[in-house]
Amino acid sequence: MLPRNPTASIEPPMKIRAVALGALLSLSAHGAADAEPSNAAPQPALDNDFCLVAGVPPADYKYIKIKDLKVGKGSYGSVTDLLQKFTDMAKAVGADAIINYAGSQRFGFFPWRIVRPVVRGTAIKWDAPQKHDCATVGGLTVATIIEQNKQRRSQ
Repeated sequence: MLPRNPTASIEPPMKIRAVALGALLSLSAHGAADAEPSNAAPQPALDNDFCLVAGVPPADYKYIKIKDLKVGKGSYGSVTDLLQKFTDMAKAVGADAIINYAGSQRFGFFPWRIVRPVVRGTAIKWDAPQKHDCATVGGLTVATIIEQNKQRRSQ
């Protein structure tokens, strides 16, 4: 039997480890780029004309209450981040507008640690077949709310 070269038994595993480590790093770097939102399904466009009323409309505007809605985020963020999902939920139940709308930062499960955005309101359907002007019923469109939030942040 030939004497074993001590370095010969160490070199191949070290080379294998180095190659394996390089391959893993290469794949993880490539995989991180693929995990970007470019692979995500496209989001539907936000309906900027959807009407949100903070209270209730005047008595001469008749409507049918459909459903109470509430959307919250698990952690920090802006109320405007939730408007897409909120209006999508309202449209899914056949709503024309939201009354008793409120969007605010609320305490989460651990109140001393986490504040999260929450939007809530009641989905309604107008009795009249024509579309009401949002301002005349005392509401604001989604576009107006987003613009007001941008102005508050810049101040």
